[in-house]
Amino acid sequence: MTEQKVGILTAFFRYLRFWNWRKARYILEAADEQFTGSVDGIGAAYDMHRDTMVERFTGLRDAIAQVEAVLEEKRGRLEKLNQEEEDLIAKRDGAMALAEETQSKNDSEGYDKHAAAFERFHVRIEEIEQLQERLRGEIDETSQTMGRYMMQLQEMQTEVERLPQQKAEAIADFVSAKQIIELNDRLMGLESSIDRGPLSAVMEANRQLTARARISEKLAGADVRVQDKEYARAGRVSTARSKMEEMMAARKAEKEGAKKVAPVEEKKADENDRPQI
Repeated sequence: MTEQKVGILTAFFRYLRFWNWRKARYILEAADEQFTGSVDGIGAAYDMHRDTMVERFTGLRDAIAQVEAVLEEKRGRLEKLNQEEEDLIAKRDGAMALAEETQSKNDSEGYDKHAAAFERFHVRIEEIEQLQERLRGEIDETSQTMGRYMMQLQEMQTEVERLPQQKAEAIADFVSAKQIIELNDRLMGLESSIDRGPLSAVMEANRQLTARARISEKLAGADVRVQDKEYARAGRVSTARSKMEEMMAARKAEKEGAKKVAPVEEKKADENDRPQI
């Protein structure tokens, strides 16, 4: 019983998925037909695509601008670190020079003072060098990424600029292809009922009327009563012809008999007319 319920539920959900898929396909096909079946639809499709591309272009441009602002801030920090490093290097060199001078004078207090300054400058220079290395790496990596994004942004800009021309070309291709199809249909005699003239309508009506007449003749020829009449007529003709042939044969026989009797009578007449001695 449990397996049967699971099977029914599975079949039901499968039916729902198929129904949703079919409805979705129907909606997609209907939407595509709206965009591909007319000049206005093609124009709307290109306008919608342009709006989408402009929105994406604007979003990407703003994001690149924000990253560029971050890069500018990092470049500014790096520039300031470079200037600070130069200043610290000069101060460190000065502290080292003073330390050497105090050392030569055996001024331990002065030496310690200048040595501490040298160490402070040197530690800061090392920190700056680490920051510089990190910033340079981040700037280089981000600049490479920005290069790819800038290339994509330029491609999107080119596509947006070309869309009006592509729209005009697509509409021209649609109109041209549609006119060619209509011309071919006319040449092939595939005129619609709306475009047919009165002469075509008359010819079509005559063809249909002739077809009905042929069917009527076939039905009339197949009628039993008509067949009986045809048989009776054929019998009368046959009887009349037989009677005619019989009468013709009788007359012929009569004529032939008359020809045979006539010579005998003439011979007897000749014998009677001959003089006796």
